[in-house]
Amino acid sequence: MVERELREKARQLRREGVTVTQIASELGVSKGSVSNWVRNIQLTEEQKATIKKDQYCWGQQNKGAQTNRENARKQRALYQEQGRIKAQEGDQLHLIGCMLYWAEGAKTKRNAIHFANSDPHMIGLFVRFLRESLHIPDDMFRLQIHCHDADDIERIEQYWVELLQLSPSCLHKTQIKKGSDTRKNRLENGVCAVVVNSSKYTQHIFGAIQEYGGFENPAWLD
Repeated sequence: MVERELREKARQLRREGVTVTQIASELGVSKGSVSNWVRNIQLTEEQKATIKKDQYCWGQQNKGAQTNRENARKQRALYQEQGRIKAQEGDQLHLIGCMLYWAEGAKTKRNAIHFANSDPHMIGLFVRFLRESLHIPDDMFRLQIHCHDADDIERIEQYWVELLQLSPSCLHKTQIKKGSDTRKNRLENGVCAVVVNSSKYTQHIFGAIQEYGGFENPAWLD
Protein backbone atom coordinates (compact mmCIF):
# COMPACT_ATOMS: atom_id res chain seq x y z
CA MET A 1 0.00 0.00 0.00
CA VAL A 2 1.04 3.61 -0.61
CA GLU A 3 1.07 5.96 2.37
CA ARG A 4 -2.37 7.40 1.59
CA GLU A 5 -3.93 3.94 1.57
CA LEU A 6 -2.13 3.02 4.79
CA ARG A 7 -3.38 6.19 6.44
CA GLU A 8 -6.99 5.55 5.42
CA LYS A 9 -6.79 1.93 6.57
CA ALA A 10 -5.34 3.06 9.89
CA ARG A 11 -8.13 5.57 10.39
CA GLN A 12 -10.76 2.97 9.55
CA LEU A 13 -9.30 0.53 12.10
CA ARG A 14 -9.10 3.26 14.73
CA ARG A 15 -12.78 4.12 14.26
CA GLU A 16 -13.49 0.44 14.96
CA GLY A 17 -11.71 0.78 18.30
CA VAL A 18 -8.40 -0.90 17.41
CA THR A 19 -5.38 0.22 19.45
CA VAL A 20 -2.51 2.17 17.91
CA THR A 21 -0.11 -0.70 18.68
CA GLN A 22 -2.35 -3.26 16.95
CA ILE A 23 -2.81 -1.01 13.91
CA ALA A 24 0.94 -0.47 13.59
CA SER A 25 1.54 -4.23 13.80
CA GLU A 26 -1.15 -5.05 11.24
CA LEU A 27 -0.03 -2.45 8.72
CA GLY A 28 3.71 -2.86 9.32
CA VAL A 29 4.34 0.79 10.12
CA SER A 30 5.61 2.66 13.17
CA LYS A 31 3.37 3.56 16.09
CA GLY A 32 4.44 7.19 15.62
CA SER A 33 3.02 7.24 12.10
CA VAL A 34 -0.25 5.68 13.24
CA SER A 35 -0.56 8.15 16.11
CA ASN A 36 -0.21 11.06 13.69
CA TRP A 37 -2.77 9.62 11.26
CA VAL A 38 -5.46 8.92 13.86
CA ARG A 39 -4.85 11.68 16.44
CA ASN A 40 -8.14 13.49 15.72
CA ILE A 41 -10.31 10.36 15.92
CA GLN A 42 -12.25 10.14 19.16
CA LEU A 43 -13.06 6.72 20.60
CA THR A 44 -16.40 6.03 22.20
CA GLU A 45 -16.58 5.32 25.91
CA GLU A 46 -17.45 1.74 25.10
CA GLN A 47 -14.36 1.38 22.89
CA LYS A 48 -12.16 2.90 25.57
CA ALA A 49 -13.56 0.49 28.15
CA THR A 50 -12.93 -2.48 25.85
CA ILE A 51 -9.32 -1.45 25.24
CA LYS A 52 -8.75 -0.93 28.96
CA LYS A 53 -10.20 -4.35 29.73
CA ASP A 54 -8.08 -6.03 27.04
CA GLN A 55 -4.93 -4.32 28.31
CA TYR A 56 -5.69 -5.46 31.86
CA CYS A 57 -6.21 -9.08 30.70
CA TRP A 58 -2.99 -8.96 28.68
CA GLY A 59 -1.12 -7.55 31.66
CA GLN A 60 -2.42 -10.31 33.91
CA GLN A 61 -1.49 -12.98 31.38
CA ASN A 62 1.98 -11.48 30.98
CA LYS A 63 2.40 -11.33 34.76
CA GLY A 64 1.30 -14.96 35.04
CA ALA A 65 3.70 -16.04 32.29
CA GLN A 66 6.57 -14.25 34.03
CA THR A 67 5.72 -15.96 37.30
CA ASN A 68 5.64 -19.33 35.55
CA ARG A 69 9.06 -18.69 34.01
CA GLU A 70 10.51 -17.73 37.38
CA ASN A 71 9.04 -20.79 39.06
CA ALA A 72 10.36 -23.06 36.30
CA ARG A 73 13.84 -21.57 36.70
CA LYS A 74 13.74 -22.15 40.45
CA GLN A 75 12.73 -25.76 39.82
CA ARG A 76 15.62 -26.25 37.39
CA ALA A 77 17.99 -24.80 39.99
CA LEU A 78 16.67 -27.31 42.53
CA TYR A 79 17.27 -30.19 40.13
CA GLN A 80 20.81 -28.93 39.50
CA GLU A 81 21.44 -28.83 43.24
CA GLN A 82 20.32 -32.46 43.51
CA GLY A 83 22.84 -33.30 40.78
CA ARG A 84 25.59 -31.48 42.67
CA ILE A 85 24.79 -33.42 45.86
CA LYS A 86 24.87 -36.71 43.95
CA ALA A 87 28.24 -35.77 42.46
CA GLN A 88 29.67 -35.55 45.98
CA GLU A 89 28.82 -39.17 46.78
CA GLY A 90 31.74 -40.68 44.86
CA ASP A 91 29.57 -42.80 42.52
CA GLN A 92 31.96 -43.75 39.70
CA LEU A 93 29.20 -44.64 37.22
CA HIS A 94 27.55 -41.28 37.90
CA LEU A 95 30.83 -39.51 37.22
CA ILE A 96 31.38 -41.44 33.98
CA GLY A 97 27.84 -40.84 32.74
CA CYS A 98 27.95 -37.12 33.42
CA MET A 99 31.36 -36.75 31.76
CA LEU A 100 30.10 -38.65 28.72
CA TYR A 101 27.19 -36.25 28.47
CA TRP A 102 29.48 -33.26 28.87
CA ALA A 103 31.53 -34.54 25.95
CA GLU A 104 28.86 -35.99 23.63
CA GLY A 105 25.42 -34.85 24.86
CA ALA A 106 23.25 -31.98 23.65
CA LYS A 107 23.88 -29.14 26.10
CA THR A 108 21.45 -26.74 24.40
CA LYS A 109 18.38 -28.75 25.47
CA ARG A 110 17.46 -27.79 29.02
CA ASN A 111 14.44 -30.09 29.30
CA ALA A 112 15.59 -33.20 27.44
CA ILE A 113 18.54 -35.57 27.58
CA HIS A 114 19.81 -36.20 24.05
CA PHE A 115 22.88 -38.42 23.68
CA ALA A 116 23.88 -39.71 20.24
CA ASN A 117 26.73 -41.94 19.11
CA SER A 118 27.52 -44.87 16.82
CA ASP A 119 29.63 -46.73 19.40
CA PRO A 120 27.42 -49.44 20.95
CA HIS A 121 29.66 -49.70 24.03
CA MET A 122 29.38 -45.98 24.72
CA ILE A 123 25.61 -45.94 24.20
CA GLY A 124 25.24 -49.02 26.39
CA LEU A 125 27.29 -47.48 29.18
CA PHE A 126 25.32 -44.25 29.03
CA VAL A 127 22.01 -46.09 29.25
CA ARG A 128 23.36 -48.05 32.21
CA PHE A 129 24.18 -44.73 33.89
CA LEU A 130 20.65 -43.45 33.28
CA ARG A 131 19.14 -46.61 34.71
CA GLU A 132 21.40 -47.28 37.66
CA SER A 133 22.54 -43.83 38.78
CA LEU A 134 19.52 -41.72 37.86
CA HIS A 135 16.95 -44.53 38.18
CA ILE A 136 15.15 -43.54 34.99
CA PRO A 137 12.42 -46.09 34.12
CA ASP A 138 12.56 -47.78 30.73
CA ASP A 139 9.25 -46.35 29.59
CA MET A 140 10.81 -42.86 29.52
CA PHE A 141 13.49 -43.85 26.99
CA ARG A 142 13.15 -42.94 23.32
CA LEU A 143 15.52 -44.03 20.57
CA GLN A 144 16.15 -41.97 17.45
CA ILE A 145 18.16 -43.86 14.84
CA HIS A 146 19.88 -42.51 11.74
CA CYS A 147 21.18 -44.95 9.14
CA HIS A 148 22.29 -45.03 5.50
CA ASP A 149 20.33 -47.95 4.06
CA ALA A 150 16.52 -47.95 3.94
CA ASP A 151 16.51 -51.69 3.27
CA ASP A 152 18.35 -52.36 6.53
CA ILE A 153 16.12 -50.38 8.90
CA GLU A 154 14.43 -53.35 10.53
CA ARG A 155 17.74 -55.07 11.34
CA ILE A 156 19.31 -51.88 12.69
CA GLU A 157 16.31 -51.06 14.86
CA GLN A 158 16.34 -54.59 16.27
CA TYR A 159 20.07 -54.32 16.91
CA TRP A 160 19.75 -51.23 19.11
CA VAL A 161 16.59 -52.38 20.89
CA GLU A 162 18.15 -55.71 21.82
CA LEU A 163 21.49 -54.16 22.76
CA LEU A 164 19.83 -51.70 25.15
CA GLN A 165 17.16 -54.15 26.29
CA LEU A 166 14.33 -51.77 25.49
CA SER A 167 10.87 -52.29 24.04
CA PRO A 168 10.38 -51.61 20.29
CA SER A 169 7.71 -49.11 21.37
CA CYS A 170 10.51 -46.71 22.39
CA LEU A 171 11.57 -46.26 18.75
CA HIS A 172 10.94 -43.02 16.92
CA LYS A 173 10.75 -43.15 13.13
CA THR A 174 14.22 -44.04 11.85
CA GLN A 175 15.78 -41.38 9.62
CA ILE A 176 17.67 -42.20 6.46
CA LYS A 177 20.81 -40.18 5.87
CA LYS A 178 22.24 -40.78 2.44
CA GLY A 179 26.01 -40.99 2.37
CA SER A 180 28.57 -41.05 -0.39
CA ASP A 181 28.80 -44.37 -2.22
CA THR A 182 32.59 -44.02 -2.17
CA ARG A 183 32.91 -43.81 1.60
CA LYS A 184 34.47 -46.81 3.26
CA ASN A 185 33.50 -45.91 6.80
CA ARG A 186 29.72 -46.24 6.46
CA LEU A 187 28.26 -47.08 9.85
CA GLU A 188 26.90 -50.61 9.80
CA ASN A 189 24.37 -49.92 12.55
CA GLY A 190 23.93 -46.20 12.02
CA VAL A 191 23.83 -43.66 14.83
CA CYS A 192 21.58 -44.11 17.84
CA ALA A 193 20.34 -41.20 19.94
CA VAL A 194 19.02 -41.88 23.44
CA VAL A 195 16.39 -39.32 24.41
CA VAL A 196 14.68 -38.72 27.76
CA ASN A 197 12.25 -35.82 27.86
CA SER A 198 12.64 -34.55 31.42
CA SER A 199 13.80 -31.28 32.92
CA LYS A 200 14.46 -33.09 36.21
CA TYR A 201 17.05 -35.52 34.86
CA THR A 202 18.60 -33.11 32.34
CA GLN A 203 19.20 -30.44 34.95
CA HIS A 204 20.48 -33.07 37.40
CA ILE A 205 23.20 -33.91 34.88
CA PHE A 206 23.99 -30.22 34.26
CA GLY A 207 24.32 -29.58 38.00
CA ALA A 208 26.55 -32.61 38.45
CA ILE A 209 28.79 -31.61 35.52
CA GLN A 210 29.34 -28.20 37.11
CA GLU A 211 30.11 -29.82 40.46
CA TYR A 212 32.59 -32.26 38.93
CA GLY A 213 34.16 -29.61 36.73
CA GLY A 214 34.30 -26.88 39.38
CA PHE A 215 32.63 -24.18 37.30
CA GLU A 216 29.31 -22.35 36.95
CA ASN A 217 27.26 -22.13 33.78
CA PRO A 218 24.12 -20.02 34.38
CA ALA A 219 23.10 -20.47 30.72
CA TRP A 220 22.02 -24.03 31.52
CA LEU A 221 19.32 -22.61 33.78
CA ASP A 222 17.95 -20.06 31.29
